[in-house]
Amino acid sequence: MRLFRKRQTAVSQKQEELAAGIAGKILRWQTKAAEYLNGKTAHLSREATLFLLIVFSTLFAAINLYLLIHSI
Repeated sequence: MRLFRKRQTAVSQKQEELAAGIAGKILRWQTKAAEYLNGKTAHLSREATLFLLIVFSTLFAAINLYLLIHSI
């Protein structure tokens, strides 16, 4: 019985190159964003950074909880 057998898909060299190019571009964007944000927060104290992290996490947790409750 072959109901759950994995199918082999052939990926061309061009597809692999395209995927690698897209992944590289995304990594460059992430690196640029991280460097920008690090520059913006370099002058903050440890306590201020921790406070902003807690506020950011709480805000997004509240938004996710709101969306979860209202999606039912």
